[in-house]
Amino acid sequence: MRLSCKISVFLIAVFAAMVVVPSTSRAPSLRPLSAPTYYLAVQVVGCEQEPNSVEFRGATNLPRGALITVHVTDFDFDAWKDYSDEVYVPVSEQGFFAGEIQPKKGMRFHRNLLLQAYFAPFRPRQPDSVLKEIGKKGEKLAQVADLPLKVSANLERPATNPQLTQWSGDIYGLWTIARVPSCGEQSK
Repeated sequence: MRLSCKISVFLIAVFAAMVVVPSTSRAPSLRPLSAPTYYLAVQVVGCEQEPNSVEFRGATNLPRGALITVHVTDFDFDAWKDYSDEVYVPVSEQGFFAGEIQPKKGMRFHRNLLLQAYFAPFRPRQPDSVLKEIGKKGEKLAQVADLPLKVSANLERPATNPQLTQWSGDIYGLWTIARVPSCGEQSK
């Protein structure tokens, strides 16, 4: 009888430990993360010589279905030289986007180009559900948490969205860049 009591207590303890201790094979639960304003982040994850292409991925807290515009450019004095046409990629339910982009006909990607990613309410036309959240002209993208930023001992500034860009008049969007690394070229 003593042995069966010990076995019963042992089995209850094992069962209780299985219920209380989380399994390491389960994915951790994701809790919603907050941000003081809308953001857009992009990363180049690969650039290949053959076939010549750039792969990218990014994250944002823009609404699901928002279309992010991506293209490869380079500085050209005071302007940009486009190495690709624009590609539009949707934001997933989880806030991610990804894609691949090829160069324009007759061009090749090379090291130190820039991948530009931006969100605009007008190009391409965004879904109505997205415009409802960010405003028809992107005006809600300028909203930030009401926190003053202390720049120095005697200077405080209101917080602003560092990625906010003003396209034209009162139309706003988000803009960011990422460096395109070596596209398989051999170092000299």
